[in-house]
Amino acid sequence: MRIRRTFLGLLFAALGLSASAFASGRSSSAPTAVLTNVISRLDREASIDSDGPSLLADLIEKAYGTRQDELKWGVDRKLSWGDMTALAYIQATTGKSFEEMIQENARHDFYAYAENAGMSCEKMARSLDDFMKKAERERNTRIFEKLRASRRVHPMPDLGNGFGLFQEALDFRHIDIPQPTKIHDLPGELSKGGQ
Repeated sequence: MRIRRTFLGLLFAALGLSASAFASGRSSSAPTAVLTNVISRLDREASIDSDGPSLLADLIEKAYGTRQDELKWGVDRKLSWGDMTALAYIQATTGKSFEEMIQENARHDFYAYAENAGMSCEKMARSLDDFMKKAERERNTRIFEKLRASRRVHPMPDLGNGFGLFQEALDFRHIDIPQPTKIHDLPGELSKGGQ
């Protein structure tokens, strides 16, 4: 009983301390770090292969409705693809062009720029992270499609939950049809009771 009271006391103390720390306000370094990490990962995604920039350009156009001339302007100014993705998100929200945002020094601190524009920075970081995952999935899909085309690998059907049974059938297909192991060759009928 005493252990239970001690445990409950510690639990409530931890909850009280965490609630007071949460109420005092979090520092903005965590979302900024997430945003910076996603932007650097998008830059790396564009440099992985030769199709990276065209893949990201297509995805930016589809996800944020950015026009091709804006992307071309960014490429001409040697903006990184992570920066262009962040600018595309802000553009989709505010309607400003890349050029206006660059003149307002948005690249220096996307987080502060988004906050000053009245945007939710957490939503921006989450959206860019989802965009990054989508770009990775698309890149992997293209790689596997190239492999299938070059090696003539036929796609396997989706076996779902029955895959274990299917695999078991493949593993044990060498088992013969069951046959009787003992044959009685006695004349007459046999029955219970020995009659």
